[in-house]
Amino acid sequence: MTKLRQSYFAGVTRPIAIVSLGVFINRLGGFFALFLTIIMADRGYSSREITVALVTCALAGMTGAGLSGWLAGRLGLRGALLLVSSLTSCCAYAAAVVRGLPATVVVSALLIAGVQAYGPLAQTVVGIEAAPERKVRMFAVYRLGLNLGATAGPLIGSFLMEWSMSALLIGNGIAATSATLLLLALPTTTAHGFGPVRPRGRQQKSRKQLTESGRSAPRRRISRRYTASCLLFGLVSLVYAQQTGAFALGLHGSGQDAHVYGWLLAMNAIIVVVSEVSMTRYSGRWPRRTAIAAGAACVCGGYALNALGLSLAVLVTGVLVWTAGEMLLEPVAAAYASESAPPGEGPRYQALLGLCQSAGMSVGPALGVYLYGYGSTLPWLLCAGALLVTAPGLYRLIPRGITAPPVAVSPAGSPSGLPAAPVRPVEEAP
Repeated sequence: MTKLRQSYFAGVTRPIAIVSLGVFINRLGGFFALFLTIIMADRGYSSREITVALVTCALAGMTGAGLSGWLAGRLGLRGALLLVSSLTSCCAYAAAVVRGLPATVVVSALLIAGVQAYGPLAQTVVGIEAAPERKVRMFAVYRLGLNLGATAGPLIGSFLMEWSMSALLIGNGIAATSATLLLLALPTTTAHGFGPVRPRGRQQKSRKQLTESGRSAPRRRISRRYTASCLLFGLVSLVYAQQTGAFALGLHGSGQDAHVYGWLLAMNAIIVVVSEVSMTRYSGRWPRRTAIAAGAACVCGGYALNALGLSLAVLVTGVLVWTAGEMLLEPVAAAYASESAPPGEGPRYQALLGLCQSAGMSVGPALGVYLYGYGSTLPWLLCAGALLVTAPGLYRLIPRGITAPPVAVSPAGSPSGLPAAPVRPVEEAP
């Protein structure tokens, strides 16, 4: 057990453990979005009304991810996390009792906005707390909690749905409430970087005195290079989202057994849960641009393989390739966002990354299904085109100097293994 902790969880601080366990609990109860269509159909809504609700909820999710950085700037990380988690909890309970299309859509949209806002905020906590040489691994530990919850959540949701729809919604609320209570254990002091970004009182006055105009210094604009890379991350997410769109439709159209789809997705989930943290032992040492470009190439290339025909051999090979890409890309992308942010700007950088990825995941399935209607190979040709854009684009956009710091020898008994010097934020090349 001691060897397991040293190899997998060495360097996990209390805040990292809290947000990782919190995202596990949130995703464990986060089956509401998966069952929203069934819930609304059970209440007698038409397919058109359900479509309106799904589109609204998708837009709300993107908005929640995008606004999370703004919330952290006003309330601090701890306050913003407590707010979005409490919002999720309250809306889950409210969804069990509200009736009528407008109320159902509003409550559902707010719930999903809260769920999507949690990720960038929690990842900022991980970025602040993780030692530089362990940053990628700590993001993989966070994703381990997310993936375990996302895998077990639908099973629990299916069980509760057989009992009653109200039980499903109340179960979601209980999970969100538990995650909210867990967040109360986060540090309250700004020394940990969890307080509001904007100085107040005397600090605000001193800051004004330092500026020639007498006004508070404006926030720095997010680097254009970083913004462009986030757009490419969103395109990779659009490709990855084909698993719930054209991938599922293609399997059905090719005559594959319905169980094959579930088996392939289960294979992806199991490999990620078992292998991702271990893979960071290697990917965390590579230059960020190399790991990210390789991950993007694997994700897009794995789906592009389906253009060869949806035989079982092609399907298994493709899933293995894009699963490897997911494990390479996701923890390193989060670490890149954390390392690119100037001091105090971590929430904004993680929020932009979350917004672009959420947009890709929202648009991807519908776009893939739309293209499939015009030709069964068009979605996979889109993935091949994305490969030609994302992998070289990300390799070029991510500065060459971003790489993992050398592993520092920590003092005896130090649980976090903090390095001697912090990593400087990445400056945009002129």
